[in-house]
Amino acid sequence: MKGYAVHLLFHALAVLCGAALGIAGTLWWVGGAPPVLWAALAALVLGVVVLVVQGRQLAAEPRTARRPAPEPRPRQGTRPELAATAVRDPDDRWRG
Repeated sequence: MKGYAVHLLFHALAVLCGAALGIAGTLWWVGGAPPVLWAALAALVLGVVVLVVQGRQLAAEPRTARRPAPEPRPRQGTRPELAATAVRDPDDRWRG
């Protein structure tokens, strides 16, 4: 959890770069202005750089050792709380 804020920051930057690329690419496609194409390419390059830096940051974080999950116990027939109240034969109540 230590690097979670940094992870969220990288995601926000990647989304921002993607939105900028989409808007600039659409404006270039519709209008054909060369400066908008350069803005779209800059957003693309910046987005790739953000993702590469995020990958390197994640690779540099030490992995925490997790405890293995406990193995489930094998079932022993019925549940104990049900076995005490279970009646197999209706006449067993009267036999004592």
